[in-house]
Amino acid sequence: MPPAPRLALCVSVRAAVIALCLSASTLSPAVLAADGMDFDQPEAFATLKKAVSYFDEMETLPEEAWISRDQTSARDDMDDMIKQAMEALDVPELTQLRTTYRKVEDKISDTRQQISELKEKRILAPDTDVSTLTRFTPTETLREFTASTRGDYDLLIKAHETNIEAYQGELTTLEGQLAARLKEIDITLTPDQVQVWLSSVVGDDVLDMSVVFASIKSVAQQLAELTRDSGENLEYARRYYGMVVMLHRMIVTMQEDFITRVNDEVLPKLKGFATEAEATTRDARSLIKQGGQRESLENNIRANALTLKTITLYRTLVSEQRDRVKQSLSQSQRELAVATNTYRTVKLSAHVADLIRQGVKTFDTLAELQVPVAISFQNSAMREEFRKLTERMQQAK
Repeated sequence: MPPAPRLALCVSVRAAVIALCLSASTLSPAVLAADGMDFDQPEAFATLKKAVSYFDEMETLPEEAWISRDQTSARDDMDDMIKQAMEALDVPELTQLRTTYRKVEDKISDTRQQISELKEKRILAPDTDVSTLTRFTPTETLREFTASTRGDYDLLIKAHETNIEAYQGELTTLEGQLAARLKEIDITLTPDQVQVWLSSVVGDDVLDMSVVFASIKSVAQQLAELTRDSGENLEYARRYYGMVVMLHRMIVTMQEDFITRVNDEVLPKLKGFATEAEATTRDARSLIKQGGQRESLENNIRANALTLKTITLYRTLVSEQRDRVKQSLSQSQRELAVATNTYRTVKLSAHVADLIRQGVKTFDTLAELQVPVAISFQNSAMREEFRKLTERMQQAK
């Protein structure tokens, strides 16, 4: 019998050390390593712990107060901590890859703009071959200053088009790298499917949710281990379960924000674009009947047909993803309500450990309900039109 108190003391001491590490945000990689996830684990744990403290504070405050602190103040602080934890749970390598992807896209957009400007200048230039000065000018930047003939501008336009091809090759490489890295955290998308989401106005939201879900599962698993190691110490076990409650609230927040953005921002804009394209098509057909320039007007009709087809693809993509998230949200809200009620009433640390393990399974189920929709572009023309629609939505903010 004597060894038992010594074991209990060791467990209690270990729990105290773990709690100290949590408060100092210096949890060691050995304690927190899980499935190769490389998000900011100490920051995630520290902010979740602060969120729990505000959650506990709400019980001691009035619902409303004119001057002093009330439940709304504490709830706002809790939600701020949850948002910070959400950022900490993102995987830096994936964020960097997406940032690099956006920069390359910007280079392509800038280069296309430069080509348009060069074509305008070309129209007004003398119709002669490359000038001697431009021929021997060493760089593209300097050639733009020395260009004076159509031959000069043709040379520059060709060089810029070659740059775009190189940038598009970089995008293809990045899509493959992202797909491979996502697969490592159990998010299966082909490079073509990654391309679709990266081209979408809500692509970052969808990928962020998927990555944060993976991180949440990792954190929940670690909290289950910490709870097990805390032995009979209900204070620590309850604190860890409070952090799981914050993870549930984080999921609900992400899902509600995504659904709201799709319903209130993305779909109305796509509807407006479709209405505009349909009106332009009707006008073009009417002008053809009136004897307008048939070839040009038919080209406009074909362009609008591509736009409408791409809008249909866009609508399908975001609507299906919204519906998946909505289905997951219904379960997330129920799980949050149950977890919140349980946190207020739990009495045994052994019960907490079981609850957290169940939470890990729940997070798995929720993630499976809202896996990213798998759609690929039919051709490069559709991809380019999709990109243009995304740009239009971003500019309309």
